[in-house]
Amino acid sequence: MICRKNTLSYAYQSVKDDFMNLVTIFGGSGFLGRYLVSQLASKGYFIRAIVRKPNEALFLKVYGKVGQIELLRGDIKNEESLRDYVQGSDCVINCVATFFETRSQSFKNLHVSAARNLAEAAKKERVNQFIHISSLGASSKSSSQLLKSKGLGEEAVLDHFPNASIIRPSLIFGIEDTFFNRFAKLSSISPFIPVVGPNTQFQPVYVDDVAKAVSLLIETDQHKRYLELGGDEIYKFKELIGLLLVEINRGRITLPIPFLLAKVIATINDFLRLISGGLVPPFLTLAQVKSLENHNLVESNAEKFSDIGIVPKKLGIILPKIVARFKKI
Repeated sequence: MICRKNTLSYAYQSVKDDFMNLVTIFGGSGFLGRYLVSQLASKGYFIRAIVRKPNEALFLKVYGKVGQIELLRGDIKNEESLRDYVQGSDCVINCVATFFETRSQSFKNLHVSAARNLAEAAKKERVNQFIHISSLGASSKSSSQLLKSKGLGEEAVLDHFPNASIIRPSLIFGIEDTFFNRFAKLSSISPFIPVVGPNTQFQPVYVDDVAKAVSLLIETDQHKRYLELGGDEIYKFKELIGLLLVEINRGRITLPIPFLLAKVIATINDFLRLISGGLVPPFLTLAQVKSLENHNLVESNAEKFSDIGIVPKKLGIILPKIVARFKKI
């Protein structure tokens, strides 16, 4: 591979007197990533966003001043390029994740191997701060392959970057989320809303509040923080669907799906999706079903929003904005 260090550092070197430290974000065009870019750009940081398709991430440019946000084509799974991408960074943020596997992208490769390689690259390049976005419920002992990979990823990051901070958000909501938008869309075409684990509890957290927490750690140069981020309100899965249906003014029947049946459906869906090369949509995966078998709540002894002085926004304030386009008049 041709070394691109001089090319990668040129953009920052040419404007570094105009902005604060360089923050490199992997997954900068994703749901959480775009809010991180916006938050950090507003604070005056120079942002290097590593994305797979720069042409589809041009919208990030409007979050900053001219020359403040650099978009680079890259893949976190490309181990050889990682040191080049993080070179010169004061902070590296990893918010790359997936909720389902494909032939070319497994939980292990993305959440464990890639996270480990990125942390190792950041350490070798003497990056000051590393922040890893995980998930509430992540555990290397989880029965869910999704949450297990997240837990193993945390361990891999800390093995190579011991002072890294780990952020574990609960269900994240926001204008572009895949939870409320997905069920709102379903309610517009179906009289039934299937719910796996109707009594599973969540502490939904606003995406911008998660971004604020990360920004605060960077601003105050904090290391080795382990934050579990959830809103102040606890909801059962079926209650979240109920709130959604009331907000969009649609009367739909909530249909509880037993875990055993859900696992059978998910297993078939996983198989069909893999053999079809991804043509079958991942509407339900076995990893998701197993994740729903346990509550998604902040531990009582964990560091949380209150420990860093942030009051999370309530779901009721943001939900109308999320689903406004689905509301039945």
